[in-house]
Parts: sequence; C-alpha cells; structure tokens
Amino acid sequence: MSGLSVGLIGTGLMGRTHAQGWQTRPGVLTCVYAPDERARTFAREFNLRPCASTEELLDRVDIVDLCTPTPTHPDLAVQAARAGRHVICEKPLALTLAEADRIMAACRTAGVRLFVAHVLRFFPQYRAAWDQVQAGNIGIPRVLRLSRVSSPPAPGSWLLDEAQSGGVPLDLMIHDLDFARWVAGEVNTVYAAGRHHGGRTMVQVTLSHISGAISLIEGGWAAPAGVFRTALDLAGTRGVIEWSSDAPAALRRHGPQPEPRQLGAALPALAGDPYAAELLHAYQAIEEGLPFLVEPEDARAALALSHAVRRSLASGQAVGMEDA
Repeated sequence: MSGLSVGLIGTGLMGRTHAQGWQTRPGVLTCVYAPDERARTFAREFNLRPCASTEELLDRVDIVDLCTPTPTHPDLAVQAARAGRHVICEKPLALTLAEADRIMAACRTAGVRLFVAHVLRFFPQYRAAWDQVQAGNIGIPRVLRLSRVSSPPAPGSWLLDEAQSGGVPLDLMIHDLDFARWVAGEVNTVYAAGRHHGGRTMVQVTLSHISGAISLIEGGWAAPAGVFRTALDLAGTRGVIEWSSDAPAALRRHGPQPEPRQLGAALPALAGDPYAAELLHAYQAIEEGLPFLVEPEDARAALALSHAVRRSLASGQAVGMEDA
C-alpha cells in the first residue's frame, strides 16, 4: 500500500491537535467531517475538504481518524470498518468493555487495522524511561509512582458527565494505568480511593502486578486553572528513573553507572510532538503492515484497569482483574 489518505472526524481540541500533527506529513490528511458548521471553518484553516456526512468522508479516504467524544466511538468505528477503512481512534477506545469488543470484532471481521491513540507511550520522557527499563538500567521494576493532575474541564464540558466520559479514571488516569502495565506487566488487583469536593476530583490507585511490582498512581482534576502537572518515578532493583514536568532536567537516573562500553552515552533528545509521532507511527504501520506500539488489546486492557478503578472506588474494596 502507498499514498493512503486520512479523513478526520471531529473538530474539537483533539481534532485540532491531530490535524496539527498530520501537518508533519503534508497531503496525508485530506478531509474532515463534523456535524455542524465548524467543519467548514476548520477545513479552511487546515486546507481540507469539508464533508457533508460520514458516508462522504468514508468514500474519499483509506484511514479514518476519530477525535470525537467517547460515546460516539463504537458506531463511528464500526461504520468505518464495515466500509473497509482503517481506524485511528482517540483514547479511550470506548466507554465500556463490551463496546470496545464490538469495535475490535468489527475491525477483525473487515480485515482493517485499529490503532488507539494512547499518546503517553509517545511522549519522549515516558518512552525514554521505558527504553531505560527495557535496557535493564534499573534492574527489575519494583515500585512505580505516576502522577497526572490538571485543572478541571471547563464548565459545561461533556467530560464532567461521568456517564459520557467515565470521569478521571477513564479520561485522565487511563494514561498512567496503560504506562504502568507497559512497564511492569499485567495486574492482579486494583485498589482505589478518591475524593470529590467543590468540582474537583482526586483519585489514588494501587496496582499489584503479577510480576510482584506495585504501582502507585494519582490522578485528578484538582489543580488551579491552567495548571497541568505530571511525573514518573520508577524504582527497580538496581536504580531509579524519575522525571517531573516541574523539574528543570528532562530525565534523571540514580544507581549503578552503565557498563564502561556505555560511558558517555546520552539519553535521546527529549523533544518533538508526541501526537505527530503517534499518528505517523500508526500511518507507517498501516502502510507497511508493521506492528503498532499500542495494539487494540493494550487499549482494552487499559480500559479494563480504568473500570477496575471505578469498581474499587464504588465498593471501597480491592478488586481483582480476573473478570475483566
């Protein structure tokens, strides 16, 4: 395959973010659809063709990029798959596991690829940390501490309706739940505690991994307006990797020095647009038949962890993952 064209559905924040990311490969993104007049303004800004319907967009492209609210993902993704179009879908894949399974089954049946945009795997700091773990530079991961706290969504946002967004566990914390599983493997049990007060929400989660590692994750819509902070701290049997968005250094590692043959080697440059990186990765994988860095099963597993967090919050008890 070559010269695959992409159509974007959705013109909100993530639609704009993806449109900007696609600009690093000019000519790939060709058209856009949204069910209101915003599509025309958006199309003019990014030099795209505005489509009057999803059917028109599907007739014109090879890949559909879904940047719409989570509850719309299943119907749009299934429609695209049945039309023989590959699907790139913003996270989370769906609101429920049954809906995620429906999307995955439709793509398998149609023989099309499905990529779920769990962008944290493409953030340079997180990817560099994962690479360091894979290289054995901190030994075996034992305790992971991950944090992601932002100001609450704007008043009236659909994200504030947990029936539509799944709240903090599905919309925000799912990033770090996915990363924890990526680094430390599958999870046995999940325990969560949270507090909602005055329009602000904080959630604390403990994951017990099959490997014996423990992940301590906090996430919340609780920061002052305009504030967003994220951090990682990965402790292993031979050292620690840590990074904070507040820290001046991009990434620090503590512990034994690398072997002499590695002396002087530097971490990769921690720069670049992770959204562009994930989209171009997905495009190349589809074009060349290569594996994705995030397979559909990974997206489903992250969604299952998010739902386990919600079940634990509701029950006040630890919950197992055996039924996910």
